[in-house]
Amino acid sequence: MKNSIIIGVFCYNRVNKLKRCIEALLMNPECADMDIIFFSDGVKKDADSTPIMEVRNYIDNLKGFKNVIKHYREHNLSTGPNFRTGITFLNEHYERFIIVEDDLIVSPNYIKFLNDALIFYKDESSVFCITAYVFPIVDDTDPYDTIVYKRFCSYGWASWSDRFENIIWDESELSELMKNSPGFKKRLNAEGYDLVRMLKKQIKGTISTWDIQMQTHVAENRLKVIYPKLSKVSNIGFDEESTNTSGVNYLITAVDDGMQQNFKFSPASNIVPKLQVQIKKPYAYRNLVVRKLRNEFIKLTNSIKKAD
Repeated sequence: MKNSIIIGVFCYNRVNKLKRCIEALLMNPECADMDIIFFSDGVKKDADSTPIMEVRNYIDNLKGFKNVIKHYREHNLSTGPNFRTGITFLNEHYERFIIVEDDLIVSPNYIKFLNDALIFYKDESSVFCITAYVFPIVDDTDPYDTIVYKRFCSYGWASWSDRFENIIWDESELSELMKNSPGFKKRLNAEGYDLVRMLKKQIKGTISTWDIQMQTHVAENRLKVIYPKLSKVSNIGFDEESTNTSGVNYLITAVDDGMQQNFKFSPASNIVPKLQVQIKKPYAYRNLVVRKLRNEFIKLTNSIKKAD
């Protein structure tokens, strides 16, 4: 029999970020009665040995949760496989899970929002997951605290184990899906012009990630993702320590102060186009091009500074 719910944390070698992440998480009073599990990836290069030991020492001495469960990898799996292995474990042992990565600072009502949403949308099979992050939203007449959208967001989220049975992780299967599913590329890029490009990079092995596989599943199966109107999380991962985030931090957003404890959840059928447009805006073609140019400029500037 599966346990009901757990908090899952994915981490590598960034102990200072992990400390900030967990300190913020512990501001959620629900944590005292919840188990937490850490998926700590193994050493990729010798220089990472000491930082990884610091991360694991911090976890070994962590207090504030009901139980601390540790999955310390003996070898480096890399970001994508570490997540895949971790999510498989969660699916096999828990009905629901709340995910945090080590570069996220969550609000004091992060757990309450996600847990309540998991209960509210449990029987809505069209809902794949709930995310706690959202770009700045201009308020409007829509009366709910959540937005129904169609793009997976990895910056703090939660889901149910029965939603993950048919996700395609294998690169060759993803490649076949891209080639043979009618209208696949148009369907995937409908929520952002970065998505097909990201999937191609994953298939080629240029990147090692996991969220594009999730979005592929959402797009191919016409699923929904629930967003908050006010973000419950901020990202502190845009620096040289990060694997898949660097350059211009386009994720800056207002974050909930945590005072709200009761939420009015939108029905899964409530599609509000003007709110969806706001979420999609950072992934519009023009904005992606501008961000890419700015990132290239930052890389060039940094390389010049290092040369000097």
